[in-house]
Amino acid sequence: LAVLLAALSAARALSTCRTLDLEAARLKRIEAVRGQILSKLRLPAPPPDPEPGPGPALPDDIRALYNSTRELLRQRARLRQPEDPQEYYAKELLRFPMETPGDGERGHGDIMGTWG
Repeated sequence: LAVLLAALSAARALSTCRTLDLEAARLKRIEAVRGQILSKLRLPAPPPDPEPGPGPALPDDIRALYNSTRELLRQRARLRQPEDPQEYYAKELLRFPMETPGDGERGHGDIMGTWG
């Protein structure tokens, strides 16, 4: 066992391969993608984060319209009867033949027969 461990450590010392740091590779990839996005947007650096706080004030009529629409949708949802799962599936099967009768009998080699 000692001989095997000595041979393993000697083999490891002779190896020129470095261990791969996956986290460093992931961070480099993220920075590369960030750089590509910035170059596509023609920006030298990312824009600053917006400051949290109240956004632009909405006019009262738009806010009232939004709230009334939202309330109307809630009322409709309450009045709607629950859907039957069987209604989701089709009741009848429709078949649309893609070839006219006789097209399949000619074979695939007769190209002029289909246009001419």
